[in-house]
Amino acid sequence: MTLPLNNPGFTDTEPSKGLINKTFSYIVTLLISIFIAAIISLLIIKDNVNEISDKHDEFLLRKALDTRQENMRSHLKDNAEWGDAYKHLHLTTDVHWAWDKQNLGKSLYDNFGYEGVFVLSPEGSTRYSVVDGKLKLQDLERWLDKSTKDRLLREISIKNGLPVSVLTLINSVPAIVSAEWITTGDDTSVQPLPGKSSTMVFIDKLTAKKLLTIGQDAGILNVRTSPATVTSQINNQTEFTLSTQNGDVQIIWDGENPGQALIIYFLPLLILSVVLTVSMTLILMRHIMHKARMLDENSFLLEQARLNLITSEKRFRDVSETTSDWFWETDLSLKIIWLSGRFTTITGYENSKWIGRSLDELFPSTSGLSHACASQRDLTERFEFKNCPYTHAHQTTSYCTLLAKFSAQPDGTVVLRGAATDVSQEVEATKRVEFLSRHDELTGLPNRYHIKEFLAGQLAKEDLNHYPFAMICLDLDKFKPVNDIFGHSTGDALLGEVASRLKYCVRRGDFVARQGGDEFMILLGNTSQQDQIEEVCRRIVQELNRPFSIEGNEVAIGVSMGIAQAPRDSISANDLLRYADIALYQAKQSGRNRWVYYRPDMSEKLTERRKLEVELKTAIREEQLYLVYQPRYNLRYSKIEAVEALVRWQHPTRGTIMPDQFIPLAEETGLIISLSNWVIRKACAETKEKLPGLSVSVNISAIEFQASDLAERIKELLRETGLESNRLEIEVTENVTLSDPEKTLQTMKSLKKMGVRILIDDFGTGYASLSYLRKFQFDGLKLDKSFIFTLGDSPQNQSVVEKIIDLGKAYSMAVTAEGVETVEQLSFLKENKCDEVQGYLLGKPVAITDLNLNASRVNL
Repeated sequence: MTLPLNNPGFTDTEPSKGLINKTFSYIVTLLISIFIAAIISLLIIKDNVNEISDKHDEFLLRKALDTRQENMRSHLKDNAEWGDAYKHLHLTTDVHWAWDKQNLGKSLYDNFGYEGVFVLSPEGSTRYSVVDGKLKLQDLERWLDKSTKDRLLREISIKNGLPVSVLTLINSVPAIVSAEWITTGDDTSVQPLPGKSSTMVFIDKLTAKKLLTIGQDAGILNVRTSPATVTSQINNQTEFTLSTQNGDVQIIWDGENPGQALIIYFLPLLILSVVLTVSMTLILMRHIMHKARMLDENSFLLEQARLNLITSEKRFRDVSETTSDWFWETDLSLKIIWLSGRFTTITGYENSKWIGRSLDELFPSTSGLSHACASQRDLTERFEFKNCPYTHAHQTTSYCTLLAKFSAQPDGTVVLRGAATDVSQEVEATKRVEFLSRHDELTGLPNRYHIKEFLAGQLAKEDLNHYPFAMICLDLDKFKPVNDIFGHSTGDALLGEVASRLKYCVRRGDFVARQGGDEFMILLGNTSQQDQIEEVCRRIVQELNRPFSIEGNEVAIGVSMGIAQAPRDSISANDLLRYADIALYQAKQSGRNRWVYYRPDMSEKLTERRKLEVELKTAIREEQLYLVYQPRYNLRYSKIEAVEALVRWQHPTRGTIMPDQFIPLAEETGLIISLSNWVIRKACAETKEKLPGLSVSVNISAIEFQASDLAERIKELLRETGLESNRLEIEVTENVTLSDPEKTLQTMKSLKKMGVRILIDDFGTGYASLSYLRKFQFDGLKLDKSFIFTLGDSPQNQSVVEKIIDLGKAYSMAVTAEGVETVEQLSFLKENKCDEVQGYLLGKPVAITDLNLNASRVNL
């Protein structure tokens, strides 16, 4: 049956249909107009985008060329404003210093690609030149025409010797030519002479390969040159004119033509969107026509629904006063008569299965509602039950907070209505907070607070003498390198595996906890026999010495343990923890991978260590330290060129103490800075006074590179002692690159800029990788003596030494072999082009006055 429509103007479907068709025609016309306008705009945008892209590429290329000139002037400034360059290239032409020692040699070609390096006399003639990375004396005018050379020298004179650069053509190839006077810079140790200075010239030819690289760095494809008269005939080829001193050159490249891509991708999408829009509009219009016919029929049904809505509105108005996740309604006997749809979502049960069942069957803790329903009829009273547990459909325990109130129905009956808010997450969070306050989050083990609480409870037992227990403090050996090498995520995973193995090692009823970092604690109950403690400790050492497989990495660690026993050592929780820590320290000092029981004399040893720390402070202050020197022999020039300064401690009562006995203490206590300052100052002063022409090397702890003022300290000590910076060498171990590499690199750059050389000491015993050798650019490496001692054992050992020497030379580092004690070792090193040697064969460490700098006693 079709019901009449009450709205005027819509008594049948014809007027509605005509209005809809007319509206549709307007919409289609509007869409077509928008489509045409969009195509025109797209074509205009395409041209604008291409033009902007080409301008941007040209800007990037010009900027890249300007930057290359700036870098070249900077490199020239570093080499020309240098006191050593003034001495060896202006005052005289020292080819050995410039080429053999690579101060102005092949590295400029290898590292920066400079094809020409020239030193001109004050009169303009070439005194020294490196061409294509080879020592070759050529006149600069073979590269530059005389007018360009004269103009370059004239511009330097105008700028009073500051670096200048020009673009020119060399054999039709664009090139950057930079020049600067050679001066002493900020080196106050070299006195400049009056008169004109010599000139240093660098030439960088912008070859096809370099232009391609410049373009790739700027994200531009196929950058190249072409004669200025050739014009581009290819759509995506773009160009600009580069003016030089003796002609123009065209720089061309393949443009990205983003406008064409815009047309290719967006035009089909635009057409498709218009088609889809028109189609959807047609479907929508047909749907509207259908809805118009159904509108009147639905009006009758709305009236029927209005009466139901009044009841529902009253119900939900009451329920809205207690906002929650799901709603419920019961009679006065608590039988459920209605549940909202969210009930199934929250609890997992079907609504129909709980209609007619009692509410306290779902929530046993709400039994108090039964008494309220029997005794109360006050409709204003509200009830609240917090954190009521119930069994979820998935057989897990969940929690809800219930709010309820009485409500009168239109027929006069009274019901109980309420809301349930799911608080499972809040309850679990509270339990989690309580757990974390007493447990370690990473491993799940009890924490130090928990174990102290548990320990206090154990100590309070009256039968402690019959059931003694042991407190074990554990510290993981070699854990820090795991974090440094593999990262903290691997370290965290390793701690979790350690916790699992420790729980496997102990007996039922024993207590495992984590103090923090890589320290753990174990409480062994009922240890009346020491064999019981020994068995557990053996299992722990055995388990923790087995390799761990963490995130694809095989990790090996060890463990040291300190043991305190109750009541034998103490019945105080704090004392037991302290005694176990003292025993642990003794275990680590004794060689690790072992356990040590606390003894009263251990406290005395700890006191003794602190006394030694105080005495070391006094030794630095009162000049109880002294230096010995060991010579370093240059095999290439057959002479001693450097010495290594080694510190000793002449203790008033203990006698001579070697550095391996007090350097670790200095590093741990922070005295290393004061100690290092004393050594550097003393070594520089004695070398300046008694070893003219020789260099001195000083060992620096890796810890010092984390101090921000290391370079400034060395600069001040050099100024104070008057030693030339190029005569000081710093020796560091490979581990210096592991902690905060960026900060270490900046410190090394500052030292190298001053002229201080940096050597890797004990190479082959640390963790440095080839990437670090390339990044940190050390000046030399010292091959550890353990490699030299085993040279005669096997051909494999000899091959390793050969490869290390080749590696050092590949990175332009001077290689020094330590621990040379036999003529056979010396002969092998000389045959394999080792640069320097050091060892007892050439001289033991002695006082500076006892140094024998004549190595002729050895058949070299």
